Amino acid sequence: MSRYRIGVDVGGTFTDFVLYDTATAETTTLKVPTTPDDPSIGIIEGIEKLGVPLAEVDGIAHGTTTATNALIERGGAKTAVLVTEGHRDTLEMRRCNREELYDAQWYPPAPLVPRRHRLELKERLFWDGEVAQPLDEEHLRDVIETLQAREIESVAICLMHSYQHPAHEQRVKELVQAALPDAFVTASHECSQEFREFERGSTVAANAFVGPKVRTYMRNLERGLGDAGLTADVAIMQSNGGVCSIDEAASLPVKLARSGPAGGAMALQTLSSLTGIGQLVGIDIGGTSADVSVIVDGTPRWTSPLTVEWGLPLLLPSVDVISIGAGGGSLAWIDEGGVLHMGPQSAGARPGPACYGKGGVRPTSTDAHVVLGRVAADRFLDGEMTIDAELAEEAIATYVAEPMGMSVEEAAAGMVRILDTTMLQAIRFVTVEKGYDPRTFALVGFGGGGPLHVVDLARELGMARAIVPAAPGVLSAWGMLTVDMVQDRSRTVLRRRKAVENDALSDTFAELKDSIAESFHRQGVEDAAITYEYFVDMQYYGQAYSMAVGLSDLTERLDGPGHDDIRVSEEGVLSVPLALDPDARPTVTDEVLAEATGHFHDEHAREYGHADPDQEVQFVHARVFGRASVAQLALEPGELVGPDPSAARVGARSMLFDGVRQNTAVYDRSRLRPGNEIVGPGVVEEASSATVLPPGSSATVDPFGNLLITTGV
Repeated sequence: MSRYRIGVDVGGTFTDFVLYDTATAETTTLKVPTTPDDPSIGIIEGIEKLGVPLAEVDGIAHGTTTATNALIERGGAKTAVLVTEGHRDTLEMRRCNREELYDAQWYPPAPLVPRRHRLELKERLFWDGEVAQPLDEEHLRDVIETLQAREIESVAICLMHSYQHPAHEQRVKELVQAALPDAFVTASHECSQEFREFERGSTVAANAFVGPKVRTYMRNLERGLGDAGLTADVAIMQSNGGVCSIDEAASLPVKLARSGPAGGAMALQTLSSLTGIGQLVGIDIGGTSADVSVIVDGTPRWTSPLTVEWGLPLLLPSVDVISIGAGGGSLAWIDEGGVLHMGPQSAGARPGPACYGKGGVRPTSTDAHVVLGRVAADRFLDGEMTIDAELAEEAIATYVAEPMGMSVEEAAAGMVRILDTTMLQAIRFVTVEKGYDPRTFALVGFGGGGPLHVVDLARELGMARAIVPAAPGVLSAWGMLTVDMVQDRSRTVLRRRKAVENDALSDTFAELKDSIAESFHRQGVEDAAITYEYFVDMQYYGQAYSMAVGLSDLTERLDGPGHDDIRVSEEGVLSVPLALDPDARPTVTDEVLAEATGHFHDEHAREYGHADPDQEVQFVHARVFGRASVAQLALEPGELVGPDPSAARVGARSMLFDGVRQNTAVYDRSRLRPGNEIVGPGVVEEASSATVLPPGSSATVDPFGNLLITTGV
């Protein structure tokens, strides 16, 4: 009988596991080093280490960095892009803007596909589907011979206006697949049915670029787990905040970009429900990066397009997560001007920080925390991994302290301070720069490094509350056990409000809904298990997304109790949920659109500081989300005991706070009980992390084991 569920999050340094026992409602956590060459090896080894029979596992939810890393590191397949004649350089031209406006030395990164592999086809459709130039199949066969001669592994097809009229793309894909049966072939209309030629081309090129690698990884994982005895399904975390099947992930792997961070954001949604705090900012500090996300009124923000890096947008809805190169493995370095920097370069899983003793010699954030006494050498990962404090001190002395003429402790404190500053900028970006006052939020620190920084960061932002959830080092893996299966579809409508035909918009929603249902059917989900949400992307007529900035969302239900979202993308396009019956054919009415338009004006005023109800509104995209619930964690609150935490105190050690050494109490988190209160200075240690409570702060353990911190500001 199946009784276990497992959440797995593969990070750049560690792979995290959460084992949930459905019979006892207990969880077990585990961290093992990531195996970068083939992450499936580390996953299988970690599951074996958990010690449960795979035949008794009901399901595995898995977040992966494979797609993201392949894009960022340019480690994908040998890819070709087939485009309409005259559009060969779209991927290179991008939007003709610059990431660094005033840096004369800045040069844009190369596109995923070099120019020699971007090939033109003789064909052209007009925007309304009229054939301007028929597809020249003889010329296409010549192009296919070129692909064969160059041993192309993956092919992306992006033809003009195929987001609305895919006939030419479908025929091209048919002929290419027949000639290159082993190649990964994908067409833009399969990835996105939204306009904007560059963004659509970028999306399908990325899908093709990572396709073979992700497909191989998925098959290796499926085969390895099957050989080990797993009979249950493996669900893959998507960037949209839901999971899908392995087959779905292998066919549209670009949807796995930001897979792991999305799990963390969804965990925050559950944490919001448990604590009753609707406004949360999450800072997930792993070994390689820090990911920042926001919960507003209990719901994560999402954005579209998803920007992996400058010049690489993906026309996909994604949980809005900002990633920066600021993790436990971030390397310290001094520039030519003598200024100290932290990251974005990382020591990664191999060789790792100097204190790991695995060959790393450059100082990292983790080494700084060891020197400051925040990380215990004998309790890291419950003592399963040795920390060498002398190696940390030697690395900092050699590369930071001595070159800058300061003590090792001063250098370590400076390293942490610089890393904090980088993180503060990211937090301000998702709050202050998007219309939110961070002082009205609670800051949640998770990942291996989040609890080390959370109180200091919250104080800098004037935030009175902070939270360190139970098992923070594996929260993203835990979050993957709390999400639904999700499919999304969108289509460009691009109509002024006065030109929108209700029946035509209703038909568009119905077609998108049917497409989602078909996808769910392939994954074994019945119609009765699916619920739908409907959205319209809106803007004032004449606005362009390139002129807008990323803004926050407003959560408001239009049709009764519960939550749907009014959301704004990074391009300033607002998505307003329509009050439609999810069990019937979506029917758009004048009243529904009038109400949605009113909300658009209100939101535009809040985000931009102005609105003009007399100005004409344009509908840009129709958007549908389908959700199918999966078994959720049964979380039971613990019984509150007294505030005395002495049973959990395991000792004390000297720690540095604001340049002064203080004797600091050390607590074992596994021994803390609901109701216990800790007054700083103190440090709460556990297998996956350590929570630092500076003087003036205090923490209370809530019924679910979360540390609710009063920062003292």
